[in-house]
Amino acid sequence: MNTKKVLLGSLLLAISFSSIANDDNPTKKNTNPVSSIKDPYLRLADDIQRYAKKFMGITYVWGGKVPKGFDCSGLVRYVYGQFGLKMDMCAADMYKIGYDMPPAAALPGDLIFFHQTTDKKTRISHVGLVLESNECGLKFIHAARGKGVIISYLHEKYYATHFAAVKRTLDVMKNYTY
Repeated sequence: MNTKKVLLGSLLLAISFSSIANDDNPTKKNTNPVSSIKDPYLRLADDIQRYAKKFMGITYVWGGKVPKGFDCSGLVRYVYGQFGLKMDMCAADMYKIGYDMPPAAALPGDLIFFHQTTDKKTRISHVGLVLESNECGLKFIHAARGKGVIISYLHEKYYATHFAAVKRTLDVMKNYTY
């Protein structure tokens, strides 16, 4: 893994947390600290995760790629597409984009991937969109079979045992340079 990119991810995460702690007006509720940051990457990442939340409760449909019904990759592809980012159709192909990030350094807009089984050699079969990573763990939104579009945590047993990687894709896709 590229050390520069990991350090960048950690720096961006620290900046987002420092914006919470350094609010000059204690009476003003800062409900969205990341969006107050001028960095275009963080702004895009925050906009993406907020947009994805609009689809909470949408029905799971195998092969679904529109708001009437999504599967996991269809949700990610649709949400990214609304921001001019073109994604492949399946989770295994999406997995090839970007670079690995430790879950603790994940930022909104990163993608989280899961293996088909607990055997780490099985194919990538599920993808979600990171909402946040904090002291409560990594939270992501995804379209789950039988449940529809929901929010889950990486520490939940099923996801912890099937976890493959968190990938930072936005800066690769939008050609951000630091």
